[in-house]
Amino acid sequence: MMKKGIGLLSAAMIILIVSAGFSSCKSCKKGNDTKEVTADSTATATPHVASAINLPHADSSLAPILAKIMDDVFDASQKKDYARLASYLIYRGPDMKRFGYSVFNTKNAYEKAVVKITAEVFNKWNSNSETKDYARIFSLQQPDGRTMDVLEVIFVSKNGVDRRFFGFLPLTKDDYKIVDVTSNLQ
Repeated sequence: MMKKGIGLLSAAMIILIVSAGFSSCKSCKKGNDTKEVTADSTATATPHVASAINLPHADSSLAPILAKIMDDVFDASQKKDYARLASYLIYRGPDMKRFGYSVFNTKNAYEKAVVKITAEVFNKWNSNSETKDYARIFSLQQPDGRTMDVLEVIFVSKNGVDRRFFGFLPLTKDDYKIVDVTSNLQ
């Protein structure tokens, strides 16, 4: 009888300790509403993305295809070949019929300006880096049912590491274009 009482007391203590641990963990999960603001995020390292481990992996056979596209994109940006760069960028502008389903057209002044600014940014990232690494590929489901394949590109320079995520969608079968670029997946 005494052993049974000690066993119940031990079990109750374990439950109490475990539940105290869980309740303190809940308080740890409360978010800090303050956010760091930087004027130029190209020189700062991107914070670790906690959910990155849970991202679905993409087809690894896409790695050389997307790497080749990125090499061409960086080359076109450096050479200021806006027409070639535009052919790799999915249209995101006021024409809703083309939004997400066509590439930019440099014969249109607005679209050429967008491509030119994009080229300057891409060239800045590439020229400020000593090396770049096409790190990994993963997939993200889009609201319209398509799957966006994302290539993580890591730019390494004397100032540190800069990480960007380039999202790709095929406009036609196996014809991948850049639809989005971000430094943060959250």
